[in-house]
Amino acid sequence: MIHKLMTGVALAMLTTGVANAQVACESLKGYLAPDVKITSATAATSPVPLCKIDGVVGKEINFSVWLPDAWNGKFVMGGQGGFAGRVENQTLGMGVLQKGYATAGTDTGHNGPAGATDGAWAMGDMERIVNYAHAAIHRVTATSKSLVQSRYGRAPEKSYFAGCSNGGREALQAAQRYPNDFDGIIAGAPATDFLNITGGFSNITQKMYPDPKKLDSPVLDKPARDTLSKAVLDKCDALDGLKDGIMADPRACTFDVKTIQCKTGKKDNCLTPQQVGAVEAIVSPPLAKNGKPFYLAYPYGGETNDAGWGTWLAGRKDGIGPGQPSLAFGFSGGFMRYFLTQDPTWDHSRTNLATLPGEMKALQATMSPTNPDLSAFRGHGGKLLMYHGWSDSALSPFMSINYLDKVYANDATAKSDVRMFMLPAVGHCQGGPGPDRVDYIDALDKWVSTKTAPDELIASFPAGGSRKLCAYPKKAVFGGTGDGKSPDQFQCK
Repeated sequence: MIHKLMTGVALAMLTTGVANAQVACESLKGYLAPDVKITSATAATSPVPLCKIDGVVGKEINFSVWLPDAWNGKFVMGGQGGFAGRVENQTLGMGVLQKGYATAGTDTGHNGPAGATDGAWAMGDMERIVNYAHAAIHRVTATSKSLVQSRYGRAPEKSYFAGCSNGGREALQAAQRYPNDFDGIIAGAPATDFLNITGGFSNITQKMYPDPKKLDSPVLDKPARDTLSKAVLDKCDALDGLKDGIMADPRACTFDVKTIQCKTGKKDNCLTPQQVGAVEAIVSPPLAKNGKPFYLAYPYGGETNDAGWGTWLAGRKDGIGPGQPSLAFGFSGGFMRYFLTQDPTWDHSRTNLATLPGEMKALQATMSPTNPDLSAFRGHGGKLLMYHGWSDSALSPFMSINYLDKVYANDATAKSDVRMFMLPAVGHCQGGPGPDRVDYIDALDKWVSTKTAPDELIASFPAGGSRKLCAYPKKAVFGGTGDGKSPDQFQCK
């Protein structure tokens, strides 16, 4: 824990909100702590009156802390997406400042363009990889809590973490590696298993772009994806009792893509054998010699969505940048070139699923929060709230299910402290035709405060209406009447 040295901090006090006393924002420029440098402390008025502090931990872990004048006495650390590379705080979009939380974000220890899939920053630098993997969040959390105490005169009553995607991976890392950092954690669509992700992205990309020098168009183009989506919904949409373009649980869908493979002489409303192979790489991964798939499948549901299969798995010419058609192409290529092989010339034609586990052993242990033993986190009352969209085309929802099943198998009593909610027809973190708007912060805070685990949550549709979400493994079952846009039309079973 980083201990505060109050050298240079002014004693001018303000009384705002529930805080005992607040020092003037500008005085926090004089904050001193081992291996921490404050670069600015500036008062702001948007979205609420606050003090924003920027600084650096260690050599290059940049961070920002937002301290609202009307503080609610609590702190929440925000996660970062992708390969990070810029200071980001995913909780700002969750309205935490408006709720009165002190909050913080980081770049995870390196600089890079926003949203970039280029992992060049990691090449030959294990310190940066470890910072990105888990250490940066821990160090910035400790520093941020100290700054909270410096401004308000007392430590946070409760400390939370919230993140999705890579932020969800950071969430699980915190629960497993630093169990005392947070009282409650929100892990959305977590990138739990880098071996699984890298293998899947690489193999799918290889099927979409068999020639690494020809990246103008994927094997599975938009018309083919539309044909596939229509066939899937025609067979499976009504299985949940409601024909609305939403599959409540796509595990019930047993659609076989070979049924729409083109017959001799037919070209319209069907898929070529090569396109069928690309789909099968997504929904039916190849098997290893032991009979187990090399990586987890994706369920049907995101095929036609341009932000789903379109951006993540199939792609288009220069879809995410020059020479990068898809996010699967970009992230797996960046990882293989700079994290693993240290070879910038690597391309997807060199994908070898059989040797990947051995090659990735050290990185997998460093980066992937797969440990199902959460006893240390739960031991001090920690609560873990997970969620995942059923139509996530980036990180398979089966990855979260697989992890939670192992948590419950390791200790059945974990169900009192670890809950997960699956969102029908919701994409990666959000988006898609399903109900994707949930106040996870309030749900977690209520759980930590009352110690009563949530059995149900309410998720709203962007255009109006809402549905009931049920704690896994229960599902929201439609009652048979209504339009599916009201929670009372569903029961958790």
